[in-house]
Amino acid sequence: MAKLSPVLRNVVVLGAVAVTPLALAACEAKSSSDGAITVNSTDDACELSSTDLQTGTASFEVTNAGDKVTEFYVYGQNNRVLAEVENIGPGLKGKLSVEFAEPGAYTVACKPGMVGAGIRQTLDVTGETKEKSQAPADVEAAKARYLDYVRGQLNGFLAQTETFTADVKSGNLDKARSEFGRVRTFYERVEPVAESFPDLDPKIDMRWDDTEDGKTEFTGFHRIERYLFPPKAEQIGEAEGQVAPADAANAKTADTKEAIDKVADQLVADVKALKAEVDNPDFQFETQMFVRGPQALIDEIAKTKVGGEEDRYSHTDMWDIAANIDGSETLIAELQPIIVKHDPKLMDKITAQFADVRTFIEQFREGDGYVSYDKVTVEQRRELSDKVDALSATLSMVPGIVMQK
Repeated sequence: MAKLSPVLRNVVVLGAVAVTPLALAACEAKSSSDGAITVNSTDDACELSSTDLQTGTASFEVTNAGDKVTEFYVYGQNNRVLAEVENIGPGLKGKLSVEFAEPGAYTVACKPGMVGAGIRQTLDVTGETKEKSQAPADVEAAKARYLDYVRGQLNGFLAQTETFTADVKSGNLDKARSEFGRVRTFYERVEPVAESFPDLDPKIDMRWDDTEDGKTEFTGFHRIERYLFPPKAEQIGEAEGQVAPADAANAKTADTKEAIDKVADQLVADVKALKAEVDNPDFQFETQMFVRGPQALIDEIAKTKVGGEEDRYSHTDMWDIAANIDGSETLIAELQPIIVKHDPKLMDKITAQFADVRTFIEQFREGDGYVSYDKVTVEQRRELSDKVDALSATLSMVPGIVMQK
């Protein structure tokens, strides 16, 4: 990877406020009362009150005035994710503050439906270079230890991916099917880092929803999953967790062995590229994304996994859910001494909630893996969702606690 530009190295996410409700009648693209840049996200537009900024700290207040859940991202050079606020439901808003230490061109995107590249706008940041704010030293040390863990996970991820794709290409499909849930575990544990690369992440982990009904090439694990677990008639429909009719129709014509062999080769190349990016000494993982990582991983469960959308062909969702919890707990383990120093009761609550979620998930163990997610009842999914939401609310307090100086 080429050395990161000064623009990338000198952006710091200062914080994201919890998503809150508001009156849609007040949703206009104008500056908010606290001086934040307002972002009006609809199903087909992303309107900002200003795209001309000065170096320093800028706050964004994102209003979802559409009918779909939306997200808002800030990108630096090389299309790297610098900040994000996710899961903003219709009629809700989210806030994000970003420190732009260097002048230059940045990009923002609203993602209605949480799919695709989003609706993008360019920010023109001018002014003098400013000194970058420093996070507490103990937080930076915890982040360095965490990145060692991430690199270890990516080593395992590449090795498992090479084995998996070799089985796919050689026609050893039963073995490949048995490996699918396990191989993705490595990736799901480190998603906050993987999602820093919006070019690689979707190529590796995109779902049919991200293709806009086939307009964008369907690649990565889920394309191979569809080949290994062809949609059955009873799986096809428009309900949550079902296979869309257009998806099923595309599978019948597009999922040939020749095509899947090419997808498998590209998947290995993309995983190698991701590993190389993170292994590069110049790689910078934004500190605020690190401290928000525990909640972000738990929110991934609520976002696409509880409803069975993530692994809709294979129903291996419970593997992904367990891996997201693994990754979140690892992040908390690195931050635990800092949390205890500032708020020991909060750490006790986090520990108890993780144990509760773990105990709940253990009932779905089967051998060295998990039951097919279609065997998890609606009531059990609802109970899991409630536990995950409660844990997410508690973890939302972590960034403010650990970033205290």
